[in-house]
Amino acid sequence: MCGFVAVVGRVGEGELERMAQAVALRGPDDRGELHRSAFHAIHHRLSIIGPDVRGRQPMTIGNITVLFNGCIYNYPQLRRELEADGVVFVSATDTEVLPHLFARYGTEMFARLNGMFALVLWDAATQQVTIARDRCGEKPLFLCQQAGRIGLASTLSAFERGDWQLTPNVLAVGRLLTTMRVEPPMTLYGEVQQLPSGCWAQGSLGAELTLNRFYRLPPPNADHDFDRNCTLPQLAQEAEQRIDAAFAMRRLSDRPLGVFLSGGVDSSLIAASLTAAGSAPLRTFAVRFAGGDDDYDETPFAAKVARHLGCDHQCLVVQPDADATLDAMAAAFDQPVTNAAALPTYLISQAAKGLVDVALSGVGGDELFGGYPRYLGLAWHPRLQHLPGRGAALALLHQVGDSATSSRNLRGRLRRFLLGLSQTPADAYRHWMGTTDAELAEMLTQPVVQSPDGWPTTAWPSAAEDHGGLESLLAGYGMVNGAMAYDQLTYLADDLLPVADRMSMAHGLELRAPFLDPDLMRYALQLDARFKVAGMPWREGLKILLKAVACRRLPREVVHRPKQGFMAPLKLWLRQELRGAMEDLTSRNPVGGLIRRSFVQAQWQRHLAGEDRSDMLWGILLLDRWAAQRGWIF
Repeated sequence: MCGFVAVVGRVGEGELERMAQAVALRGPDDRGELHRSAFHAIHHRLSIIGPDVRGRQPMTIGNITVLFNGCIYNYPQLRRELEADGVVFVSATDTEVLPHLFARYGTEMFARLNGMFALVLWDAATQQVTIARDRCGEKPLFLCQQAGRIGLASTLSAFERGDWQLTPNVLAVGRLLTTMRVEPPMTLYGEVQQLPSGCWAQGSLGAELTLNRFYRLPPPNADHDFDRNCTLPQLAQEAEQRIDAAFAMRRLSDRPLGVFLSGGVDSSLIAASLTAAGSAPLRTFAVRFAGGDDDYDETPFAAKVARHLGCDHQCLVVQPDADATLDAMAAAFDQPVTNAAALPTYLISQAAKGLVDVALSGVGGDELFGGYPRYLGLAWHPRLQHLPGRGAALALLHQVGDSATSSRNLRGRLRRFLLGLSQTPADAYRHWMGTTDAELAEMLTQPVVQSPDGWPTTAWPSAAEDHGGLESLLAGYGMVNGAMAYDQLTYLADDLLPVADRMSMAHGLELRAPFLDPDLMRYALQLDARFKVAGMPWREGLKILLKAVACRRLPREVVHRPKQGFMAPLKLWLRQELRGAMEDLTSRNPVGGLIRRSFVQAQWQRHLAGEDRSDMLWGILLLDRWAAQRGWIF
């Protein structure tokens, strides 16, 4: 992994160096710099593939200069193809294939790449810049088109340090509060965009970048490349082969590598697959909070999996200062995501960095193979809309409140499900995924501007909008696969993957997601929904095919235990370690005066009364620290 900044056009005195300070942590191993008349760039490198100095960036071959953040897993194959055409390579890095591919295939090269990447390609002959971002959005790429020049960076915060005029995007803050994420192309600054996943854009000095999409989800009526009539055991055997092939590619590394092992199906299957393919014991890591409740501790399951596979396993015990960690995470998030999974990801990355430079995680398995109860809830939604006694059940659930300690909070989930039955399937799904139904005017002190100044004349669509939105996906793919397709375009791309990237790169650790192989994603999305979820909302059958694959290699009691999730005990911390910080928020308008004190007070009182409002409250806390670090004042 790496970090870079570039400017097409003029740069101010010391501007590029100031911008590059915001990406330095992403690449602690090497640094390169390039200045041309109309193109200026600095690259900080985390050296994983071909780690010697020959892989330094910016890398120029012929007229093409490349800035690259990521890893191309099929680069050995691409390199062999280029060598057969007479190309001579001087390094062992995956970066070097990129300018050669661009010279031969132009923008068609992006569809050939199997990996995670954010790319900038400068053609000195045409004075044109081309940028691209991987299919899922694993690696970030921010841009600002202003005053006749184009700025490009791996972090949003790089633009805060340059000579760019920036204004907070109030609409983006509202979206962050209600969905826990900001979906590209929007960012928290009105003048800065993020390139949507699976897209490339091209432009030149004095001309705006034009957007194109190189990756789209496979159509719902595409032919399945497996027998529709085969049995689950037969399908599991084929799926296992596909999974092994995808996972093996993600083991590519010239530096020490390990697996974040939670003891859940996804990470355990990664460990099992890599163990079967390797000779030396695989290094695995789990994390637990010192003194934490057993309900949040998955380390016994992780240890059981590690013993079964013969892994070199370590349980990393962390005892964080909740308040200090909140400040550190706010700094690590150049654009916050308020998903609480960021906290354990930050802490395990911090603990593991001294032991490995590359780690694999199970992110993506739920969105591909049906790991969330909400998928089953949506499948049942049309059949239960006229459920008798729903009002009485809701009244009872409101009366008893949410679980004060449980990480699963079954009462809260059931209440949200029943509330969604009065809505359309799409609105119900958005309700289940959101943090609040409050209007923006109720939350924010400032009016929302729907078209922030500084954006291009024609706003770019988000990945979900480009596919017709949630309603279109549900209609085309069906309830289960449609919801999973939507999650791949939004929740995965704009929530889970930014969390994984920012929290690991804060410690110079490369985190990979083996499930996000293009062929495996296509296969999973086209699977019949019955191989993913089944049963009833109160008796879940999730990840049916993936668990059948896992049972071929892992103890059954590990595979079929209830889903727990990678979580921190936030609802407890808010009442204890973070209580003082929360009470401070209720005494003022937080986030520089942008969020109404009355809204925060209402959320806090609901939480103290037994309702789980930890997602919203954690989000406000994190955003308040982030805004304070940047001096936001409204």
